[in-house]
Amino acid sequence: MCRIAGIVDFNNSLGQELEPIIVKMRDSMAHGGPDGAGIFISNDRKVALGNRRLAILDTSPLGHQPMYNKDKSIWITFNGEIFNFKETRNELRQIGYSFNSESDTEVLLYGYEEWGIDKLLPKLHGMFAFAIYDSRTPDYKLLLVRDRLGVKPLYYYQDKERFIFASEVRGIMNSGLVQNKENREALVRFLRLGSIPHPLTTIEGIYSVPAGHYMLISNEKKQMKKYWEISDYFLDTYKRSSSYNTEEIIENSKRLFTESIRLRLVSDVPVGVFLSGGIDSSSIVALSSNLREQKITTVSINFQEPSFSEAKYQRIVANRYNTDHNEVLLTSKDFLDELPKIFSSMDQPTVDGINTYFVSKIAKKLGLKVVLSGIGGDEVFLGYKHFKQAYFINSFLQFYSKVSEKYRKKLTKLFVQFGNSIGVAGKDKFEYLANPSSDNAYLLYRGLFTPLQIQKILGITELEFKAYEPAFEFLEWREDSLFKSLTHYFNYMDFYHYLNDQILKDTDFMSMAHGVEIRVPFLDHKLVEYVASIDPSLRLKGGRNKFLLSKIADTLPKEVLYRKKMGFVFPFANWLRKEWAEADMQHIEKNACDKKFLSELWNGFKQGNVHWSRIWALSVYSNFTNN
Repeated sequence: MCRIAGIVDFNNSLGQELEPIIVKMRDSMAHGGPDGAGIFISNDRKVALGNRRLAILDTSPLGHQPMYNKDKSIWITFNGEIFNFKETRNELRQIGYSFNSESDTEVLLYGYEEWGIDKLLPKLHGMFAFAIYDSRTPDYKLLLVRDRLGVKPLYYYQDKERFIFASEVRGIMNSGLVQNKENREALVRFLRLGSIPHPLTTIEGIYSVPAGHYMLISNEKKQMKKYWEISDYFLDTYKRSSSYNTEEIIENSKRLFTESIRLRLVSDVPVGVFLSGGIDSSSIVALSSNLREQKITTVSINFQEPSFSEAKYQRIVANRYNTDHNEVLLTSKDFLDELPKIFSSMDQPTVDGINTYFVSKIAKKLGLKVVLSGIGGDEVFLGYKHFKQAYFINSFLQFYSKVSEKYRKKLTKLFVQFGNSIGVAGKDKFEYLANPSSDNAYLLYRGLFTPLQIQKILGITELEFKAYEPAFEFLEWREDSLFKSLTHYFNYMDFYHYLNDQILKDTDFMSMAHGVEIRVPFLDHKLVEYVASIDPSLRLKGGRNKFLLSKIADTLPKEVLYRKKMGFVFPFANWLRKEWAEADMQHIEKNACDKKFLSELWNGFKQGNVHWSRIWALSVYSNFTNN
């Protein structure tokens, strides 16, 4: 695990400045690579690569990066882990390659040299973002590669003079070569979704490399190629027989999940597991305990507020599997004390990630560099409530789309008024029903502020809003849609947006703020491909979320296996109401365009009719736009 950076200077205009610039970029991300640093400058001074190292595999100097092949014609800077690197290394040894280190970086390097990128990528199990400089042809080329599911981040900027990339937006900005011009569209979309959808960032001209893609930069030409797409596996669902062998599916899923955990336990430094007390993290503990002779170290957070504490379930799991269990009590004071560091850790604005910040900080104190997390379990095994509700929503959409637009608007207004009268939080999002579509159905669950609310926050007109925030650029629901069902559509959207743009992005920058690597066994691509091809009716058998996972993790105590889903959430609402948000809201209101709306929002929050994420989002927004 590392932080990477690089520059391709097309016209060799930077000259002697190239080296200090790449060093500055690299070291602005030192938090993600505290164990070492390196740079490479090509002979013609057109290409520079930088690396900050978090040593996990082969912690010796032999794992130093950027790394080069035998004749120094190929160089690599790599962030991530290749979990099957030993098997791939053995394959390369049989061909005739020899290795100087025990690192997975060297395997990537020689794998590319032997097979090229298109044949190498299908062999890789891992989470990765890497850049390869290949000088073997007259037209030098740089490859940027991002893993299938977007676990590791990678950003880039290009103009007529140069191409710049880094693991973080701040890494690119610290080059001093990019104008700090606010991307208004990205900020509007943050208010819409709670995170910024790829490939946008808060800076105009800086974009993220999409998950499952690689880029080829040859001279001034840029090519983007997709090599993996999850919706391909949804299609497989309908190529199968309608009769399922349930026991075979359970057996195969368990085998793939167990193998994923086995691969992610490989490390030359201590490994732990985040244990929330839910079925996702508990299943990782259960299966890990059978794969290691030594005790598994588990890390848990609890709260003074009883309704948020999962200590009971954490201890049941820890005792069942005899883990080295560590619990930490987190208070609102801890949150307030860490708030400046939390904001400084955010590379991009988000309403999520605070839980990862604290568990990573605790893991660091315990001496853990690697921790396994249950992230992805809800997406793979259908753990969210909207998956169960999709059939009803789908039927409603089909009915409601036949109602004239005039009457839809009137009915929708009544829905909002009714929700308001009974104190339903988020009732204003019923506005999305006025235009029935799969996108708007998804926004009922994942939307943050409605278009009208965003206009009030920013002080812009409806026309300006539409210019900043065009319609969702995702596939619309149709009877002939490749997704066939709204459940599949929701599942795709959670992978494509919520997981990719929010959870994984937040997990990366919040964990790397403490120099901790988080591994996500649920997101092994072989497991994801197999389970995604299983009809949702089986994954939700009997109307039960995570039915399939419950069968895989059948050794878990019943108290954990059959408990109601809680989710790893903090008592944010309590903390914001009692100790922080009043003063912060006053700060936000000073810069607001519609103070009346914000006052109504704040009062609604205090009355329990507005979700805490909206108040927190305004604070995050204020922090990013005023700094």
